[in-house]
Amino acid sequence: MDNENDPGLKKGLCNFPLSIVNYPLNMRILLLTPWVPFPVTGACQQDRFFGMQQMKSLGYDIQVVAKIHDFQPRPQVEEAFRSAQIPLTLVPHLRHPWALLLKKLPAIIRNPGLLDGAALEYLDPEYLKTVTSAITNFKPDVLWIEYCTHWPLLKILKPYDIPTIVKSSLNEPRNCIDEHGGSLLSHIKALPKYVGERTVARNADLVLAISPDEEQWYRSLGAKKTGVLPLRGLAQCFVKKNHEPKDVLDVVFLSSNYNMGHNRDAFFFLLSKILPQVRTTLAGRVRFHLTGSKFPEQWKKFLADDLRHTGFVPDIGKFLATMDAALCPWISGQGMQQKVFEPLCRSLPLLTTKTAGYPFENGKEVLLCKTPEEYVAGLALLLDHRHRNEIASAAFAKARSLFSEEAVKKIMKEAVESVEENYTDPQLREAEQKS
Repeated sequence: MDNENDPGLKKGLCNFPLSIVNYPLNMRILLLTPWVPFPVTGACQQDRFFGMQQMKSLGYDIQVVAKIHDFQPRPQVEEAFRSAQIPLTLVPHLRHPWALLLKKLPAIIRNPGLLDGAALEYLDPEYLKTVTSAITNFKPDVLWIEYCTHWPLLKILKPYDIPTIVKSSLNEPRNCIDEHGGSLLSHIKALPKYVGERTVARNADLVLAISPDEEQWYRSLGAKKTGVLPLRGLAQCFVKKNHEPKDVLDVVFLSSNYNMGHNRDAFFFLLSKILPQVRTTLAGRVRFHLTGSKFPEQWKKFLADDLRHTGFVPDIGKFLATMDAALCPWISGQGMQQKVFEPLCRSLPLLTTKTAGYPFENGKEVLLCKTPEEYVAGLALLLDHRHRNEIASAAFAKARSLFSEEAVKKIMKEAVESVEENYTDPQLREAEQKS
């Protein structure tokens, strides 16, 4: 399957071979996603909603099944999808999970992975009935499942013999530990999530990780076919910017909200490690801007002229156009944090800890820093607008090659063709089953 010398095969951006045959794009895809992505504000919602639009623009006939919370405005949700011409079936979010827990107790005893409530809810009878009805009536050629929390469905839907792609959002067990401070309880809570990730790796026909680093995680769990599909909302973020000379460097610290553990960890690293050295070494030359809601009242005492909290920013693109650089320490958290990658798409030089395996060259396209001293040295370098322009321009070009709509749609098309080909070609299907 992985013979790169075979002239009849080509290697895509994903880790699977692809026929050079052009497939018709009118295949039917049933897309199962968690709570419906509306309003389309955060990285998660943008990733999924724009992904649906990109899939539709490829010519696929898609239908979506999603859950909806009580707080989500159903009429507006349905109108948004109707305007996008994306057929949508909504299932109410489970209101009484304990009832389902008791009902499924025998299944939980057989498979403790179902102790993860985020996965158990997909065994809700109303949801299962909706999904199986959609399969029967729509007759999809491919099942596209967003997020590994759907793992209980994989074995239930296996008799339908439909090629299945699972798009992961992040390493669920590791993220559970990170977001709860690495406590003993967080490790216990992560155990059933590990079962789910392993089930996905071994039962999906293709697992699309959100980063090269996490692709290796799924391969270590036994996934035979893997690929990488980055945040699809980044394709909307590309803006060129020319950096002019400035006396004071305006540096953005991006956060969605401060209830999330990885955002708190990054903030305290900035506050306790980086900021004191900046005030000593670059006094009066750097001004930090903290975005994000739910900023704790007790933290406001730390704010000053060089450390400002902007709160929630309705138009993040317009706001970032006023910034000179982005500083995003990646202390904890998994997946593909948009706060790290969006600045690269918006021509802002970035100082961060890592890029999740995406090939950004340190010193040329990004400034990778581990210690406070390295962050301060990077900020000093960026005081020169020529360095800002050089790094921002190189990062923009690399980001565009990886995250543009063209690049993302190419990955999606290759993924669908790859799994569909295995099911329609008897020889490939037999080889896959033997492997």
